Amino acid sequence: MILLNKNSLSQRLYAIFSSSLDKEVFPGAAVGISQWNGKKYCHFYYYYGLAQSFPIKIKLSRKIFFDLASLTKALATVPALLSLMEDGKISWSSTLTEIFGNIIREDKKNISIKQLMSHSSGLPAHKEYFKKLLKVNESERKKWLFTSIIAEKLIYFPGKDFIYSDLGFMLLGFIIEKISGKNLEDYIQEKIYRPLNLHHTLFYGEKGTIEKQKYAATGICPWTGKMLSGMVHDDNCRVMGGVAGHAGLFGSIDGVVQWCDQLLSQIQGRTRHPFFGNEILRQAIKKVGESSWTSGFDTPSIKGSSSGRFFSPLSVGHLGYTGTSFWIDPQKDLIVVLLTNRVHSSAKNNELIRKFRPLFHDTVMGCLQRENNKKTPES
Repeated sequence: MILLNKNSLSQRLYAIFSSSLDKEVFPGAAVGISQWNGKKYCHFYYYYGLAQSFPIKIKLSRKIFFDLASLTKALATVPALLSLMEDGKISWSSTLTEIFGNIIREDKKNISIKQLMSHSSGLPAHKEYFKKLLKVNESERKKWLFTSIIAEKLIYFPGKDFIYSDLGFMLLGFIIEKISGKNLEDYIQEKIYRPLNLHHTLFYGEKGTIEKQKYAATGICPWTGKMLSGMVHDDNCRVMGGVAGHAGLFGSIDGVVQWCDQLLSQIQGRTRHPFFGNEILRQAIKKVGESSWTSGFDTPSIKGSSSGRFFSPLSVGHLGYTGTSFWIDPQKDLIVVLLTNRVHSSAKNNELIRKFRPLFHDTVMGCLQRENNKKTPES
């Protein structure tokens, strides 16, 4: 087994992160790398730059929590759905009509949970619902949002194409609440994180109880003028109270890495989650159709993948708009997590983070390759 060399990795990462901070790709970043050595996970953690750059500067540290953005989909919503499937309360083929009844319109009545999870439901990618939701009484917002989503015009027939959709995962959040009878946040904490003692490092942001020094800031709220520090960056999620199926999860680098350790160990059959089994997780990471999507995870693209050039085809991961990502490679027994607050200074640096992600992942995997080249047949 080839293991990463800590000194070589540290030097190479320092070089690319120093350059990226100078280029303002992001104000700050945390890196977590985990590698199974045959007996346990070896962890490597690195921190660069600032958790907040204005109006005061706050240095980034290991205690900082990040807005994980769309990592919520894979790290919270998907495992919650798998736990309901394990209980036999829903299945991959359960349809919107079976779950919600005849309120579902004709064009959407046969949309399945698997189609929602694999971004093949036909729903649009994104809608700025928050602009109208701000005018709706808070107690009525959830109902208004659900009604608006199921009234949306489909952009293709369900199952005929793949378009990444926040709306699909918003519906999945409603499905979890409908089936479980519990608030989405409560269900995920109770069934997913608390049994593994991860509830202190992975959670939905709490309104009114935010300690700013512990969070990576992501910008200014356009309607309150307040710094988004511990409040979710996604406008639709924030106006819904910070809890949704597509966004809202916060986590420390330790929390994300440890949860990925658990997922990788389940894929490899080394352990099991108390509320969902390994086989159902393996089903969730199988590619669907001709897309790069599985049921809730992304896989490396043949060309131009954010994971770079060296992750195996069996790898799964996800990106988040705020500048976050994780990749799990079962073939190499390796996890690479990148958390940044790239939207803190500007949300217009899409091209910079797009170029940085493969560079970062290739740097990590390049260190592994160099160690492999050093290994002699006798060793």
